[in-house]
Amino acid sequence: MLARLYVTNYGLELFDVDTPPDEAVAFAEKGVRLDPANQRVRGIMSYVLLFKNDLPSGLEEAERAFSLNPNSLIMMADLGYLLTLLGDWERGPALIQKAIKNNPSYNVIVHYALWVDCIRRGDDEKACAETLHFRTPLLFWDPLMKAATMGLLERIDEGKQAVEDLLKLKPDFTNRGRALIKHYIKFDNVLERTIEGLSKVGLIIE
Repeated sequence: MLARLYVTNYGLELFDVDTPPDEAVAFAEKGVRLDPANQRVRGIMSYVLLFKNDLPSGLEEAERAFSLNPNSLIMMADLGYLLTLLGDWERGPALIQKAIKNNPSYNVIVHYALWVDCIRRGDDEKACAETLHFRTPLLFWDPLMKAATMGLLERIDEGKQAVEDLLKLKPDFTNRGRALIKHYIKFDNVLERTIEGLSKVGLIIE
């Protein structure tokens, strides 16, 4: 669990504590050594590899985790989320949708991965719907998703309001936005569409 906490804090900057990915890798590797058949441990290893930009190994770990218990609704959503962010655009979103359908208590964070897939496909109306389901206003990704999507949809006033909300959470976003986005978006086409949407509502990042 420490590995997941480390990389989550690294990506979202929830706490003012240094949690480098290399240390997260060490924690995750220890977990795999101690309990190699644990689905959650394997899923955490995949999550850590995402942040290390080792997408092929991350996909392998996610597949390995899924194979340990394909019917787990909790892990189905988590692994669908990971597979999507790692670039499995077919299985990832499909697993998330299946988990949403069968588990009313699913984690709404998975709508972020569905949003990424919508932005990738150019389905900006559907991306807008995913932002409404995300419902995590304390995370800077909430207004970021809304701002980028509103920009792509040319809904400028709504997008500018989302930018205001984003800058309240991350005042230095114009200087650090690209790096923060790249923690979770690993594909250039999705990255550039996100940045394009932000620019259309007045948020220019370096």
